[in-house]
Amino acid sequence: MTNLSQLMSVTCGGDARVETRAHQVMLTITALFAALLLSSLWGLAAGSTSATLALSNAYKVPMVILLSALTALPAGLVALRLLASPLPAHQLVSSFATSIFGGTLVLATLAPLVAIYYHTSSKAGLPLALGSVFVALATASLLFGRAVARRVGGQPKRLASLFAVGLLVVLFLTALLQFVAMASPIIGSVTPFDGGFDSVFSR
Repeated sequence: MTNLSQLMSVTCGGDARVETRAHQVMLTITALFAALLLSSLWGLAAGSTSATLALSNAYKVPMVILLSALTALPAGLVALRLLASPLPAHQLVSSFATSIFGGTLVLATLAPLVAIYYHTSSKAGLPLALGSVFVALATASLLFGRAVARRVGGQPKRLASLFAVGLLVVLFLTALLQFVAMASPIIGSVTPFDGGFDSVFSR
């Protein structure tokens, strides 16, 4: 409970500079596991029109998020080093993990609403489910940028750190698009994202 309380504090903008490296590693692990659990709840809600889809989403949605993060992270770390950023690699990883936690927290918060509308509205269910994803992605991106900006504020070459953040976000979204297509169906309706990059950009 203490770790979760500290994680919420850091995610909401609390000062993480006083933490030891070991504490940051523990916080990163806690953020990652909590994010996977929260995303699983959203997956259950998004697939709740079918018991089979809901159960498969319980592992598919966390898997998509985890694989997307692991795909994007190496490039972000390389950019950090090549640009001689003052931000240590473990702090980038920690900020990335806590931002993913923040995004999945939004997903879990909206999950009951998604489930209700999927069962009661043929028109609003799909837009609400997709909208919750976009809100979560925007929230995670803003939290990530804010966390890194706080850590490097006033330091030289801080723009290099923010460039690594931007690169990491773009690559995460790019990987996410394809992993969603590979794991499809996730939402109980056909979406433009089920076919990945080719489907989205061929329109």
